[in-house]
Amino acid sequence: MKKGFTLVEMLIVLVVIGIILAVVLPNALRAIEQANVRDTAATLRSIDTAVNLCYSQTRTWASCDSLAELRGATPPYLEAGPNNSPFGVAYGVQVGAGGGWESNKTAHFPNWPNLDPHN
Repeated sequence: MKKGFTLVEMLIVLVVIGIILAVVLPNALRAIEQANVRDTAATLRSIDTAVNLCYSQTRTWASCDSLAELRGATPPYLEAGPNNSPFGVAYGVQVGAGGGWESNKTAHFPNWPNLDPHN
């Protein structure tokens, strides 16, 4: 008698592996997507904090209107980090609703809630 697996046994193993992949893969991809969204949101909040800190120390928006200025200050208001989000959209600073500067949230999240207390 020959030793080895029959065709039926091999097919059963492949079906079981397929079922496991069908259950695990969507959950893993969803977790990766959520991690990228949270990373992007955290970076945007860090940019907003850096802009507000810069303005509170310099009292002028002119020195707080780009990532290069925030990262190039001494000491830096924003640590060096990625220039693009995990989705490939560039981080940046734009004119905010209150007249100052803020991160460009709408480029990353079109439905970002307006949390400006002055608006």
